[in-house]
Amino acid sequence: MTIVSQNFFLMTMPENQHPVDSLLNRDMIPSMWCSGCGIGIVLNTFLQAIGKLEIDPKSIRILTSRLGCTGRMAEYIRVKNLSVQTDEIISAAEKIRKEKPDRTIVVFLNDTDFMASGADPLFKKYPRDLKLTVLYVNSFLYNLFVAHKLMFNTPFSRSIDSLKNTPTQLSHPFNLPDAAAKSGAVFVARWTPLHVRRLYFSLKKAFHKNGLSFIEIISPCLMYFASDRGLGKTLDRMKYFLKRSVIKNGEPTENLDTRNDNELIIGNFLDL
Repeated sequence: MTIVSQNFFLMTMPENQHPVDSLLNRDMIPSMWCSGCGIGIVLNTFLQAIGKLEIDPKSIRILTSRLGCTGRMAEYIRVKNLSVQTDEIISAAEKIRKEKPDRTIVVFLNDTDFMASGADPLFKKYPRDLKLTVLYVNSFLYNLFVAHKLMFNTPFSRSIDSLKNTPTQLSHPFNLPDAAAKSGAVFVARWTPLHVRRLYFSLKKAFHKNGLSFIEIISPCLMYFASDRGLGKTLDRMKYFLKRSVIKNGEPTENLDTRNDNELIIGNFLDL
């Protein structure tokens, strides 16, 4: 029934129109993202979730720093968005929630945000009644630069230590779901661009949570990490996700370090 319904919907659409065209700035297409980059897949899944859940686009507010490739998402969609410095994202979300409590607030983040200004504003304790959905596209740039000792003492690594109140001891955020859970998130998940259907269902849950929802999408940058590791063409990268990813719903967040060479644990980990 689902397939028939979708086919009928597509047949009734104008020629050359995509199901999410009404939410896209078509003048900006094609995008600046590399062919095969997972960011476009994430954006498409996000827009389709809005349509399938019948969320009024006018009720959505998107926050982004406009830093890095993920930060450019807002330029391609016809949804009201605000350009906010990374260290002001939480305060901006709180202001919107206070003034417009019916708004669905979504934040797009990536490694560039935190390498530039630090993770303190997001990964801190704050009231659980702040309804906020964070989509973090993990490009593995931070992992790569630290591994090559190019950015060993970045703001990202220093700020994470504030959770432990040990500012003189450096640690590196290779487990973002755990950091989000410790900051008070009520929903935490992780997927890859291959798992778009599961990402959709996580978004569906996140949009209905009264608190912080954090979804990490593992999508290694094609220019840096993927080329450095020789992941090959788009199909090869999808095989990489398929071969390495292991779905473990409910896995304790402390077990989700991305440096595990044997497997990449994905799933819905926290659902309060």
